[in-house]
Amino acid sequence: MDPPWPNKSVRRAGKYSKIDVYDLYKLPCKRLCAVGGYVAVWVTNKPKYHSFVREKLFPAWGLAHVGEWYWIKVTNAGEWVIDLDSAHRKPYEMLVIGRSKTSLDSTSTVPDVPGRRALCSVPSRQHSRKPFLEGLFEPHLPAKARKLELFARNLLPGWMSWGNEVLKFNDRRHLVNHGDSVDAKRA
Repeated sequence: MDPPWPNKSVRRAGKYSKIDVYDLYKLPCKRLCAVGGYVAVWVTNKPKYHSFVREKLFPAWGLAHVGEWYWIKVTNAGEWVIDLDSAHRKPYEMLVIGRSKTSLDSTSTVPDVPGRRALCSVPSRQHSRKPFLEGLFEPHLPAKARKLELFARNLLPGWMSWGNEVLKFNDRRHLVNHGDSVDAKRA
């Protein structure tokens, strides 16, 4: 999930509406997460949000903190997109990963997600578009796992997408308008 965290640059640019972080408690993640299920949350580079997710939100959702992955953003030439010492922005983002506490004692044939991982890629020109991670999570999920993306900004095959911008990064030319479908014309 990639919640719309409050931050000054987003507020100034008006790119999207932000959420009150305490509204995240209202999400029924405890009920939605299956035994052995993972929840991965993209977090801005504010340490208070990292702590909030690890120490408050995950316990409220019945999750144990199991890892942190870093997305390192580079240019086509392999340079940092922003100076590492920049006071206002960083060339990386963190994905905080939690797992259903009830799963920690169970015997699973699926290997655990690595606690630390660094991903390196050139970011999209579209604001807030994250890299697709399904291939990295796939070996750590059971066959036929049910997958849900909260605050989704695109549709993905095999995933349920929820949010108010689920079509934002999809090419609308590939979507079907059901009002124009053959069945609708027959009626």
